[in-house]
Amino acid sequence: MYQFFIDGVMLPIAPASMDTNINNKNTTITLLNGEEINIVKSAGLSDVSFTALLPNKNYPFSVYQNGSFQSAQYYLDLLERLKLSQKPFLFFVIRTDDSGNVVYTGSTSQNKEPYYTLEDYSIKEDAEQYGIDCSVEISLKQYRSYATATGKIQIDQNSQTATVQKQRDTTSKQNSKSYTVQKGDTLWNICKKELGDGSKYQQIAQKNGITTPNNIQVGQVIQLE
Repeated sequence: MYQFFIDGVMLPIAPASMDTNINNKNTTITLLNGEEINIVKSAGLSDVSFTALLPNKNYPFSVYQNGSFQSAQYYLDLLERLKLSQKPFLFFVIRTDDSGNVVYTGSTSQNKEPYYTLEDYSIKEDAEQYGIDCSVEISLKQYRSYATATGKIQIDQNSQTATVQKQRDTTSKQNSKSYTVQKGDTLWNICKKELGDGSKYQQIAQKNGITTPNNIQVGQVIQLE
């Protein structure tokens, strides 16, 4: 069973396929003697694309977080919020076996926290093909935090020299803390283990839009901060 999570929200119907493109940044140059050499660089940002069916009725094969049906508009609103926010979010795919054990996590292995940005999405409505449902083509790009070095110039009037004092870096790294639900977890235990206070489970449930705190699913991403 596959589960697609976008910013902690699971798609009700897992897409049938997903394309991941690891972009190349290597450079080929030609030497004076005519030979070519390849300058190997670190991999570029990955692109991910897939098409998701968003149902407007509760089909037997659709799966919803907390067991609560959500119409297609709920997920379209999510995509709109992510696009307008101009901020990265967690995205990954989880595969579980028949016992509910996680056997595969489809995220970039170099990323402990697989953050992505929403590049494009295209909504398709076709009464003949989809009926009352709609389909959306989604394109994501891998996000990496970056740091900007700042400094202060000091001028020595006697020696007429200038030196640069490095100051602390400013970084775009996300301050948010998240947790991926494992088999046997409860929201109270997660809050106790990660936040040191299990009584915060109601606050965290409200933050994540969880209407039934005792009903969380394996692979679900819980935003803690």
